Amino acid sequence: MRTALLAPARTYRLGIVSNPLSGRNKKSSVDLKNILEAHPTILQYEARTGHEIQTAVIELAREQVDIIVINGGDGTVQGVLTTLFHQQPFETPPLLAILPSGTSNMNAGDVGLRGNRTAALQKLLLWAEGQGNAPTILTRQVLRVQRVPNEDPIYGMFFGAGAIYQGAQVGWKTKQSVGRLGEVGASLIISRFFLSLLFGRQTRINPIPLTISRDAHPPIQGEFLTILVTTLERLFLGLRPYWGNETHPLHYTAVRNKPTYLKRTLPSLLFGRSHQYGTPEHGYSSHNAQTLELHMQDGFTIDGEDYKPDPELGPVRLTTGGLASFIRF
Repeated sequence: MRTALLAPARTYRLGIVSNPLSGRNKKSSVDLKNILEAHPTILQYEARTGHEIQTAVIELAREQVDIIVINGGDGTVQGVLTTLFHQQPFETPPLLAILPSGTSNMNAGDVGLRGNRTAALQKLLLWAEGQGNAPTILTRQVLRVQRVPNEDPIYGMFFGAGAIYQGAQVGWKTKQSVGRLGEVGASLIISRFFLSLLFGRQTRINPIPLTISRDAHPPIQGEFLTILVTTLERLFLGLRPYWGNETHPLHYTAVRNKPTYLKRTLPSLLFGRSHQYGTPEHGYSSHNAQTLELHMQDGFTIDGEDYKPDPELGPVRLTTGGLASFIRF
């Protein structure tokens, strides 16, 4: 859902959370620093760890900022969302503005500031000072992931296991070489695994045993090549690999081991177009869900961060955590 925000006769107070370890910030952040130094009233916090991100967001809540600028990658966005929705330090939720400063920037690709980071930040600052063109406000449900019962939940936008998790592991090992490519770098990592599927080299992908329970439907069980769950409307390079027609907010897609008609179905399914062979009988499932429970043993990723389940304690549970509003020019 998206709604236009008219330029009101007011100004907005900004706070910024910057992760100097994020991909693009490690390579080049001088221009951003120069702009921010010219606006000393903006509250600025550097945050490298989850605890530092939490501390920064809580401090910004105490200062009653209207907008949090997230200068980091998907992991930094996840840390901010987790604090906002779990700790709930704000009486009125702030607007969020994501600068694409990480390696893959999947979240920023859907709901972040577009184009050159310096130009995008300048547009935002101008509007916040009561000048310039008004942005569009994009709203998205936030994904709430309960790794094990009675543990603090994680809030983010994208969950992946199987081939996606294995692809992310390659990405973590090669961040230095693909980081400067942003979305293209992320797509190259994942494409390696899709190509392995297409040409029958499945030895590079280890199927994972998985039981999936969706809302009130009977669970499905088996070996799966991959599963993803997201609240984003598009992934890197415009991919939209989900085609469910339910009205629920969690987009979910799973591909069983050894799916049939892969070469015919994959081009359509990657862009959200249903295909006559893209059915559960041929190994493909995609729905929009309210709640998912995953009984699993292998690791998974949430917004590029690495997690492990604990099957002895219970399933990984995914639900919606609330609505977030993002600024886009």
